[in-house]
Amino acid sequence: MNEIKFLKAYLIYTIVGVLAGAIVGAIQGAILGTILGILGYTEDIALITGVTGFLLGIVISFFVFKWSIRKFILTQLSNADAQPNQM
Repeated sequence: MNEIKFLKAYLIYTIVGVLAGAIVGAIQGAILGTILGILGYTEDIALITGVTGFLLGIVISFFVFKWSIRKFILTQLSNADAQPNQM
């Protein structure tokens, strides 16, 4: 297996992870910011939504990484193992 497969998996993981994290973070920030604004925590909204968005981004990054490895690396390794060595 060559390095191009690993580079492909890394690039897709990075792009999908950033986009998914940004979208989910924006939705989470809007919802949590609205709730905190209604409750009157106007001074702490940026801090609270930032910390929770960061934590949510870590979770999303983990699942995207897991998906990327399973889809692009493990399938290639299992296909390579299934093929007999030709000499």
